[in-house]
Amino acid sequence: MTSRFFRLFATGVLTALLISCTSGKTSSPGNEIRMEKPSYARLFETGHAYGGIIANVYQPSDTLTPFRRYFLYEKGAEIPAGLPDGIIPVKVPLEKAGCAHVTQIGFLSALGVADRIKSVGAKAYLEKNSVLENRKDLGEFFNGWQFDIEKLLSLNPDGVFFSPGGNEDLSSVENKVPSPMLLDMSPWETHPLARTEWVKFAAEFFCLRDRADSLFNAIEKRYIDVKSKASSSGSSPSVLSSLPYHGVWYMPDGGSYKSVMYRDAGLRFPWADSKGTGSLALDFETVMSKGSDAQVWFFETGLGKTPTLSDLKAQNKLYAHFKAFAMGNIFVCNTGDMPYFERGIMEPDRILSDFAFLSRGDSSYTPFYYRKITSSDEK
Repeated sequence: MTSRFFRLFATGVLTALLISCTSGKTSSPGNEIRMEKPSYARLFETGHAYGGIIANVYQPSDTLTPFRRYFLYEKGAEIPAGLPDGIIPVKVPLEKAGCAHVTQIGFLSALGVADRIKSVGAKAYLEKNSVLENRKDLGEFFNGWQFDIEKLLSLNPDGVFFSPGGNEDLSSVENKVPSPMLLDMSPWETHPLARTEWVKFAAEFFCLRDRADSLFNAIEKRYIDVKSKASSSGSSPSVLSSLPYHGVWYMPDGGSYKSVMYRDAGLRFPWADSKGTGSLALDFETVMSKGSDAQVWFFETGLGKTPTLSDLKAQNKLYAHFKAFAMGNIFVCNTGDMPYFERGIMEPDRILSDFAFLSRGDSSYTPFYYRKITSSDEK
């Protein structure tokens, strides 16, 4: 998921009818483009030109040249003459939105427009307790993990939020389907607040940017408050992350959002100095050599019931030699029990609190996403 990324540059036409999408904003005169850089996100920016709203989306490998460009205009308005070639026009606000991935559901739910989500990639991929869990009217447009052209044509959403990976050829979809693909690059941001800040991008398509700004400012304040308390606690436990999968231990790279979050939580991560922004593929011996002294261990699982210490030891008796195991300081987020990805994208402050409570020495805090695993199944 590193090579086929798209950049969006969206320009919107707003006449007097477009007040709802530009309230509180000053449009640029003529066709002058004035872009506003987000506080944390690197892969999108928004602005105004042609009397309307603009959004640029960038590839992680190239944050200088827009890769996709969108032009937002309100229903009833006209696309202006002289609009640059290659810009995809999108009527706003969206009334029938499609969400390919659960994090996009989180954005729209936080904005209060979950009712406008009329289709998803596949209902089977919704998380437990999703805001859409009981919706009977949802359409589906995936066949496996690929777009089903016939389903998209039938559903005809106003726009589809989608995070492209490395194998999707979106041009084949875009050439056959009139619904615009609205590319969400939040998974490739390297700071937790940068990922959350993509709610501002989503909000532009619903004329809700002011609401998104207010939401994000409150989240940022809480996140910084937790970070500040963690850094002043005087404690810095070491942390281990994830579990092996098919013999490979995928550890967050030092430049990844998870590593940043460990640092902000006041935790010492053994691979914090690695230079990448994705994950390291390590063998068990390497992790045991460098990470077995970690005092706390966090990982996620979506495979059935939450494991116990006994379960882990049954999987590999060497786990018992890890300090976190001996101390009973292993915390797991079971993504099969809660909408971790749907809600967590808008709650980085709460996830940070889960990571930070040990370094703060706050014994009264009960982690929300990550729960301490027990020694054996509780009866």
